[in-house]
Formats: sequence, structure tokens, C-alpha cells
Amino acid sequence: MMQRKLILAALTLVLTISSASAQGNPYRLPQMPAQATSFNKLLYAYRLYAFVKDCNLAVYINEIELDRARLKVQSIEKDLLPTVSDPVPDAWVKTFFHGDTLDTVALFSEAVDSIRGMSVNSDRCHLTLRALLAMPSSGGNMVVEKDAPRQTRTRL
Repeated sequence: MMQRKLILAALTLVLTISSASAQGNPYRLPQMPAQATSFNKLLYAYRLYAFVKDCNLAVYINEIELDRARLKVQSIEKDLLPTVSDPVPDAWVKTFFHGDTLDTVALFSEAVDSIRGMSVNSDRCHLTLRALLAMPSSGGNMVVEKDAPRQTRTRL
């Protein structure tokens, strides 16, 4: 069952990347549905963070950026964990619960497994970091000015 889910996730990712390439943007990230559950939002945040950690190992993301990503994930967990409850009837999702308690270690391990084999480069790493930092949380939008698109100034 787990292998089937991983294969489906990989296929979805390949299709997303290939459709993004067809649109001329090879670094487009899979988008989270607007009505995603707290569980799915947390898994999405973990996937982004796991990829950012891989980028840090490949030296595309520095320690300061990794710390910002870590703080953002902690803020997202603080917001979402109280609202994540044992879902019905998805058996795969239920494997991450012990009663009504979510096993975040197992969920993060699943996120790490789901990004294995993804190629890492500077553009994709920074795009992923920006996507993670822009996720809504009580910690706010953590994209700092240097990461934001630059605006041109007119001299008078």
C-alpha cells in the first residue's frame, strides 16, 4: 500500500513538472489545493522543508536560510497540529496516527521519502524556500526584502 502511494506521488510530481515545463517554467512547484486539510498542509510544509534541507546539504541554501525555514515549519506546526485530527476513512493517512495523536516523525519521514530523487539546483532551491516562507502561519510571512521581487525606483 505504501509503495503504491509513493508511486502515485512520484507520478503526480512528474506530471506536474512536465506540464510546468510545457508552460515554459521548469521550476513550478505543485500547488496545494485551496481546500486542503490541515494534515495535507502540514505534509506539504514538511515536503518543502525536507527539500530545503537537501538544498542546504548541496550548498545552495545557507545556514541562515535553513534556520528561517526551520522556524517557519515550527510556526506552521504550532498552528496546524491542534486542528489535525484522525481523519476518516483514508487508511493511508490513518497510519500516521496513534489514536487521535499525529506521529509527526513518521509524517516527516514520509515527506523525506517523497522527495527522494528530485534534482536540486539553485533556482529550484530558492523557489522552494520562498514557497515555504510564504505559507500562512502565526509567524507571518517570513519572506524578507532581499527575497521579495525588486521594485524599480524613479528618481525625481
